[in-house]
Amino acid sequence: MATRAFAAAFLLASGIVAWLTIGIPLAARALQLGIGVSIAYVAWLAWHGSRVLRRALADAEGGAGVPTGHAGDLPFVSLIVPARNEAKVIGDTVRAVAELRYHRGGRPAYEALVVDDGSDDGTGDVARAAVFGAPISVRRREPRAGPATKGAVLAFATPFLSGDVLGVIDADTRVDPSFLERAMLAWARDSGADALQVARRPRNAGVSWLTRAQAEEQLMDMASQCGRWATDGTAELRGNGMFVRRVALEAAGGWSERALTEDLELSTRLSARGSHVTLAPEAAVREEAVETLGDLWRQRLRWAEGSLRRLLEHGPRLLTGSLPMSRKADFLAFTGEFLVPPLFVATIIASLVTIPLPRPADWTVPFSLFVGYGLGVFLLALGGLSATGERGLPLIGRAARGALFLSHWLLVVPVALVRIAFAADPAAFVQTPRSARREEA
Repeated sequence: MATRAFAAAFLLASGIVAWLTIGIPLAARALQLGIGVSIAYVAWLAWHGSRVLRRALADAEGGAGVPTGHAGDLPFVSLIVPARNEAKVIGDTVRAVAELRYHRGGRPAYEALVVDDGSDDGTGDVARAAVFGAPISVRRREPRAGPATKGAVLAFATPFLSGDVLGVIDADTRVDPSFLERAMLAWARDSGADALQVARRPRNAGVSWLTRAQAEEQLMDMASQCGRWATDGTAELRGNGMFVRRVALEAAGGWSERALTEDLELSTRLSARGSHVTLAPEAAVREEAVETLGDLWRQRLRWAEGSLRRLLEHGPRLLTGSLPMSRKADFLAFTGEFLVPPLFVATIIASLVTIPLPRPADWTVPFSLFVGYGLGVFLLALGGLSATGERGLPLIGRAARGALFLSHWLLVVPVALVRIAFAADPAAFVQTPRSARREEA
């Protein structure tokens, strides 16, 4: 009930601010000044993030970053692969996990558990057939055994695993044999972190404009995350390719079985306890990007609602706790990203309402919000792309495509807020469809 009230208050405040800013010049200029400050902050993050990303990728190409196949003193890792009706893709994923080179004393220093989450398409059988003697097991979670969420699957799997570090990869994921070693070596750079997120890359990026834009989005997000980490902010987990220390997970209360976005929800709980997430840009999971607009809308609406719910539920505890001011400020700045979309929509609506009135609205307000949002994303995309070696017109073009693509959040976030405030029940977990395409060259 409190979450519903907070969402409604958020929408009401957006409406009030929108009405004031389109009608009062001083209020409009104050809002535009705030937009300018936020762009400067994003540019600062992009600069720091690009440096961290470039350095990590360069180090991975030589010297200590070259994988050896030996775990050495690195931790034993337990991987969880949730799979519900994933027969089309789970076989290749299991084979990729089976080929991981992460050994100690001639024995694998990892294990993996594929959770057949009530599938009716033979997912479990396909997974078992692909194991080939690797340290991978398959367990079935019966239908209606609990909430139909990824967090519930992870909670089901955890008691069967022995690793001090738990990792999660999705059923459509491909990883290189050096994946685990690269990830754990990256963690050693920041051994005080309780969780780690690797890079995510679309393996079907060449299919369409939509999938290529998601490749830019992933680089933009990694640049932003690296910037937040470098400035002692609150970097976050991203679901696929996330790792967490078991002791930290237990101290934070375990996996949430009701969260729509278990990764973001856990990130906020960890941050509220004083833990932080580190990053491994040089280790990557390759996943399927969404290929249709309808599937994209459903995926992003779930992401937005899940992210907003965890901000409303856990944000106050984080802000009132004993965290350093840098992390609180970063969290507030991140939360501010969710202010722009409802405010943008509210200023458009309010401006349209004033058309028949004697005093027209100040249309520079919604224009400033749109341009400011797009410019911030563009700068982050520039940071991520330039760190990977992109230059010249391709750099500008790809960054522009990423910025245009990310503008969909201007509509998704307000719809998610309306759902939280007025829908009878939270959105259900909706699985993203798989195309089962082979790896692109």
